[in-house]
Amino acid sequence: MEDLSRPSFAQKIARVLADEIVERRLPPGRKLREQALAERFGTSRAPIREALYLLGQEGLVERTPRRGAVVKRYSPREVEEVYRIRLTLEEMALRRACDGLGMVRRAVAALEPILEDMEASRKDARRYHELNVLFHRTLVEVSGSPVLPPVYTQIEGPLRMFLRLSVMSREDVEKSIGDHRRILEAIAGGDAERAARILGAHELDGMNRALEAMREEDR
Repeated sequence: MEDLSRPSFAQKIARVLADEIVERRLPPGRKLREQALAERFGTSRAPIREALYLLGQEGLVERTPRRGAVVKRYSPREVEEVYRIRLTLEEMALRRACDGLGMVRRAVAALEPILEDMEASRKDARRYHELNVLFHRTLVEVSGSPVLPPVYTQIEGPLRMFLRLSVMSREDVEKSIGDHRRILEAIAGGDAERAARILGAHELDGMNRALEAMREEDR
């Protein structure tokens, strides 16, 4: 019987390419040629097509007329829209997480270890980025909502790109750690309003840094 828990070859290829897109080693607008990728990964074009399809579902790759598959380029307006959707979903998750002592304890138990790992990984930009993504995803998951996690998943692909752009320097990392610590403290106190205010400022700051990084790339 096939082990559905193990990633397929196409999924493994997609993960490698996704990491390269997030890290800007494959920049926006870069054409992804099936034959070249097939030669790189030592496979036929079928798994490559499947991998590119998966990346398209994640919002990292798009098909364009006459060019085929390219790394998706997001406009500033699209970046703002994704951040606003994210903030709406995470604010809803925060309010659910602060709804009663049991929910608060569950949220703190899930988020505290991630934050500790973030603090320990402050000098490892790539690891910090992964934990940053995990912190926000876990916040949505511990809300207990059956609706929020699958909706959040739909924007997580581009969010990974934007979050990486928003935390590039040591100062960015320290600011990010402080914001996450204050968000968690507010959740631990059951103060959804305070947590939402800190989260809102955190998201706006991150969005502005991501947009500035994109403008720098275009110069």
